[in-house]
Amino acid sequence: MYFIEGRPKNRKVVEEYIINLMTALDIHRFTARAVNIEFKRTLDENAQGLCQGDKQVAMISINKSIPFLRQMQALAHEMVHAKQFLRGELNYIENQLSWQGKAAAKVAYMSQPWELEAYRLERDLFLDCFPFDLYN
Repeated sequence: MYFIEGRPKNRKVVEEYIINLMTALDIHRFTARAVNIEFKRTLDENAQGLCQGDKQVAMISINKSIPFLRQMQALAHEMVHAKQFLRGELNYIENQLSWQGKAAAKVAYMSQPWELEAYRLERDLFLDCFPFDLYN
């Protein structure tokens, strides 16, 4: 299940895209879990998107100040993180991130295994799941 907060451009396209992403990531059947997606004017440090969560809920924020299609690619990236949280691959133990049940090593942002997966999948998810036929 998912919820959208804020006012995304072209809501119908965004809703179809979210459904497609959830199906591609195999989290569409998690009826007792939720993905909350908020479209905000800006995010801290000009981030394009952010995600936090646990096995019950993933909270995604998307920066509305970037171009719409870039927002959608950022949404694909953050939906990978949502999948990671909802499946328990990524979680917090004593306020520290853990990956697949092990405390996360302190490594550079781009070397973190959850970021490697999100960056590896975001482009293909965007191209495969975005409803280009509905987008004007």
